Amino acid sequence: MLLIDTVLKKMSTVLKPQRTFLIVVLTTLMYLPGKANFRNLSRYSGLHEKTYSRGFRRPFNFVEFNRLSLAETLTHNSTFAVAIDATFIPKSGPCTYGLNSFYKGAQGRAEKGLEISTLALVDIDDNTAYHLSSRQTPKLDSPKKETRVDDYLKHLQPDSPAFPAGIRYVLADVYYSKTKFINGVRKLDWLFGNCRGINSV
Repeated sequence: MLLIDTVLKKMSTVLKPQRTFLIVVLTTLMYLPGKANFRNLSRYSGLHEKTYSRGFRRPFNFVEFNRLSLAETLTHNSTFAVAIDATFIPKSGPCTYGLNSFYKGAQGRAEKGLEISTLALVDIDDNTAYHLSSRQTPKLDSPKKETRVDDYLKHLQPDSPAFPAGIRYVLADVYYSKTKFINGVRKLDWLFGNCRGINSV
């Protein structure tokens, strides 16, 4: 917990009450069995579930938190790249935000549920990846105007400043090999790579 406390103290936007709350949350999540909901969190900590409900309403910059947590790791001379991928989450319920039809790789078809887009920093020399950012893919309100690729770019572009200088490559699977996505990567002055090779065009 020393690292968490040290990182939170470096974040000027996080005041002491929120810092205390986040330390409890992150500590409890490490040994929490079952689902991570407010009731279960309250059972395994000293906070009431209403306290969790109020605490989770406050904004928090997880990207900055992860960047500061990795600061010492990024000091050694390794070759880094950015990886992006999406994960399907089975879910139902008419009131669930973002519920839509998403591609599920394990089944090879689209299914109803949720999707999370994730960015990671890949240390190519150490063969290790470090999570940096996750965002839920929203439901497409106007499929004719926007596509999933637009959502993935909206994830990649705002979070790109959190990556260390010197990164040149974005790694992804073949689905991301769309002209729109590659052009978006090029605007960041990066190159796109997938299982077919690096695309610098």
